[in-house]
Amino acid sequence: MIISLNGQYLPAADARVSVFDRGFLFGDGVYEGVRVFEHAVICPDRHVARMAAGLAEARIHWDPRQLPAIALELCRRNGLPDAFMYVQVTRGVPPPGEPVRSRTMRTQGEPTVLAFVTAQPPLAHYTTPPTTRLATVPDRRWDRGHLKSISLLGNVLAASEALAQGATEVAMVRGGLLTEACASNIIIAVDGHLATPSLDSAPILEGVTRARCLALDPAIVERPVGAEELLRASEILLVGTTSLVTSAVELDGKPVGDGTPGPHARRLLALMMDDCRAQVAAARREPEAALAI
Repeated sequence: MIISLNGQYLPAADARVSVFDRGFLFGDGVYEGVRVFEHAVICPDRHVARMAAGLAEARIHWDPRQLPAIALELCRRNGLPDAFMYVQVTRGVPPPGEPVRSRTMRTQGEPTVLAFVTAQPPLAHYTTPPTTRLATVPDRRWDRGHLKSISLLGNVLAASEALAQGATEVAMVRGGLLTEACASNIIIAVDGHLATPSLDSAPILEGVTRARCLALDPAIVERPVGAEELLRASEILLVGTTSLVTSAVELDGKPVGDGTPGPHARRLLALMMDDCRAQVAAARREPEAALAI
């Protein structure tokens, strides 16, 4: 695998990061995930804007407008037309004279920027929604869920709880309200409409795929979603960069609906795939415009 580390492309086996990097010692960094279909980056402007906001809040200096170009170069070097790119930017290593494990840094050092791609299914694969099984777990994470921090221990522990219950994903609950899954936002079909937790109802990530779903289907309502509504939902959908539109066919060991992907999931996935195809076609017509973020 060829990865990108601080602007250099090299085999993963040859990559080196200092043990004093603040990402390793503190989880002091921000990450982003980008989907590529047929050598076209999907929603590059939204990903760049979200990472720019996260870096600004974390006070880490790096220009995320490089994301689309890095993604396409990694795909080219790895021979992957369809991929997921993970990129993380940490505060880096403290400059000479700075303590190696201080909570704060007096002077800004050089950030550490790592990116790599993994193979993903092509557009033609998504003819029906993938499925998952959910477990309801308390959301014990921090209150900056909107920040795409690399400090994901809370998500890891939630995923472990789900695995122990025989599930593959979680529906997290805080203060009686639904928040999100480990790596996806959640949309439910309940009482005749689709609803997703509003961003002001819980500390959750403003997902790029969530925003796309809201644009593709304006009937989706953003509002506080009560935990008890999960029990009445005829469909529970997980939406994210890798999950796209995934149907939760089971919740706490009981089937959701009839235990198969429902009509809302199928319709929303079809809308999203059409949108991806349109973005791929646009990138082919104007490849330079797709990189001008």
